[in-house]
Amino acid sequence: MAKKQIFGTDGIRTTANVYPLTPESAVKVGKAVTRWFQKKNPAKKIEAAIGTDTRISSGMLSAAVSAGIMSAGGNVTDLKVVSTPLVSDFVRTNKCDFGIVISASHNPFEDNGIKIFNSKGEKLNDEQELEIEALFFDGNETQNPTGKDVGTAKIAENPEFDYVSRIVKVFESLKDSDVRLCIDCANGATAKIAKKIFASFSKMEKFFFFTEANGVNINYNCGALHPENLAPKIVEHKCIAGFAYDGDGDRLITVDELGRVVDGDKIIGIIAKYLNKNGRLAKNAAAVTVMSNAGLEKHLANCGISLERTNVGDRYLVERINEKGLSLAGENSGHLIIKEINPTGDGIVASLMILKILSESGRKLSELADEIELYPQIQAKVKVIEKTPIEEIPGLCELIKSHEALLEGGRMLVRYSGTEPVMRVMAEGPDKVKVQNAVDKVADFVKTFNGGK
Repeated sequence: MAKKQIFGTDGIRTTANVYPLTPESAVKVGKAVTRWFQKKNPAKKIEAAIGTDTRISSGMLSAAVSAGIMSAGGNVTDLKVVSTPLVSDFVRTNKCDFGIVISASHNPFEDNGIKIFNSKGEKLNDEQELEIEALFFDGNETQNPTGKDVGTAKIAENPEFDYVSRIVKVFESLKDSDVRLCIDCANGATAKIAKKIFASFSKMEKFFFFTEANGVNINYNCGALHPENLAPKIVEHKCIAGFAYDGDGDRLITVDELGRVVDGDKIIGIIAKYLNKNGRLAKNAAAVTVMSNAGLEKHLANCGISLERTNVGDRYLVERINEKGLSLAGENSGHLIIKEINPTGDGIVASLMILKILSESGRKLSELADEIELYPQIQAKVKVIEKTPIEEIPGLCELIKSHEALLEGGRMLVRYSGTEPVMRVMAEGPDKVKVQNAVDKVADFVKTFNGGK
């Protein structure tokens, strides 16, 4: 398969207003995506939905992508600031041909991105993105429609209504729950939607934090990347749990009633066991990425649950769900996909599922989390000038193998980020000292190869 030039592991993502996220390029992306969907159904007027997160550049890029869609003859429904899972839901509910999310998810506010959903609310695969790239670089302006064939735009009224109503109905059993919660919205796209959903559970006492977006504070010392800032609030307000979303709402990191962070792997494990116990875990298996902890795999195997590993990225999890007929997938970073509810990562859905499990089991989140013993896992990021194939860096593969052999059944994973100019070095195993040493040695080797950075 050819190498992608503008798409990464989660759509297009880089610094906003820098190629390929300039307005000029965003117009071309809008055109290319529309033309790709037109090829699938040439007789139909293409309908698209577009939503954004709260970062300062989102309006600029949304306008540009929308202009490209209309220039190619597609109609646009602008959802304004909404979460990524809501766009996925809106596309399905309103029979759109595709959806676009302008967001860089958990990245800092200077970055932005373009994510694409098909009519099923699922992200595109590598082959489809390559086909869109071919149209992006084609630059054939003779294809532009004119007159009545040019697309139109409209602003959606109350775009969250169907999504909120459906999610509340799914978790109707929580209507009498009188628990106390802390919720961190990362100054992102979930603030309005989370408040509406949780307001439907009127007996719950909710404490919301980081809900005042100003364009530059999204994810800043808050949200799924910084759950430690939510932790003391859980204890202060005597809550049973805290939920931290990321900027676009497709991730969840949880904090237990003791103020301890419960990462994505433990959440995957808790939900997998619950679904399995209730006969709702298809194939007695869940999909996770190569980053999920080996301790999780060992624990779930003892519960009769197997794991399917994929490349990093929630769209690869969706591909595996569809390929194997699974019902659950997740990343340790906090993406949780419960297929029967939403076909993409959804932080709010994941948090409500945790509340449902706590309610039905009568147990504390700390107890459920402590049942799953994870290996110490340490990661390092090394900035790189260029992404030289790992196997072409002299001595690196041999070094990785030699240190992995010392990890007593643990493992190492060295890979390039799909969204940043960095190499990620991860090791895990029962001995934390050996894990740290393995990460340090490999990271130092890469820094030396990369000129000491």
